[in-house]
Amino acid sequence: MHILLGHLFKLKSKTPNMAKNLSPKQMEKVFPKVAAYFNILSEPARLRIIYALCSGEKSVSEVIEMCGTSQANVSRHLQALHKAGILFRRKEGATVYYSIADSATVDICQMVCAKIIKEIH
Repeated sequence: MHILLGHLFKLKSKTPNMAKNLSPKQMEKVFPKVAAYFNILSEPARLRIIYALCSGEKSVSEVIEMCGTSQANVSRHLQALHKAGILFRRKEGATVYYSIADSATVDICQMVCAKIIKEIH
């Protein structure tokens, strides 16, 4: 985990703040989806995977090596991140590759990591 905190994620994007234009009633429809989104990011193994993919597309084997955990565990988390729209998946022959699909997620991770780093130093 200290590797994740020791370096910030490397991708950046600009995401407009559309929430400020919504009414409280409209926001009530948004909050459960936001909570589900943060639930996906609440697992340290998934943050390690996102961090590993910030430097570019990787095969499942490369992600396993970088994250230092089992193939079954990595595959489960890759599937969840892909299903949430955070990662792209592409297959070439028998090899599956993953990359970042949602740079806004990386932005969020960068901000939170920067906050935590500031607090621990």
